[in-house]
Amino acid sequence: MAMTEMGTDEFERLLEAEVGHGPRPLDPGGRLSGRWTAVLTLAWLAIFSLGVALEPKPADGNAMPVLGAILETGLMVGWMVMAVGFLQRRRYGAFGSLGAAVVLVAMTIACPLSGHHAGIGAWWWFEVAGAMALVGASGAALQSV
Repeated sequence: MAMTEMGTDEFERLLEAEVGHGPRPLDPGGRLSGRWTAVLTLAWLAIFSLGVALEPKPADGNAMPVLGAILETGLMVGWMVMAVGFLQRRRYGAFGSLGAAVVLVAMTIACPLSGHHAGIGAWWWFEVAGAMALVGASGAALQSV
């Protein structure tokens, strides 16, 4: 009942007082620390490069071309958002990293399921673990204040 009696401005003021004025962990426009920018950049470079180096030649290079194109586009868009965000040290760079990492997980899972690669080997487990590590690191960067 009290909420209907108070004005919108007063209600918003009460909400702000309850939440506080500190940085919000999921604010995409907020600042991203230089440490997280460096950690995520180095993690992407190391994990992705090693994954590409370990991956065997495809069994069928034309398996699921439409899905492959969509996933590759998603990865590139995520990388672009990540790069621009990291250059500006903005949190949306970590959002781009998270999006790209989720796409990388999908690509890794789709790889043997689509017939692109004939089977699952140690390289595949490395790629799954690496992609999941990128998801975790990106999420941790977003949760840091």
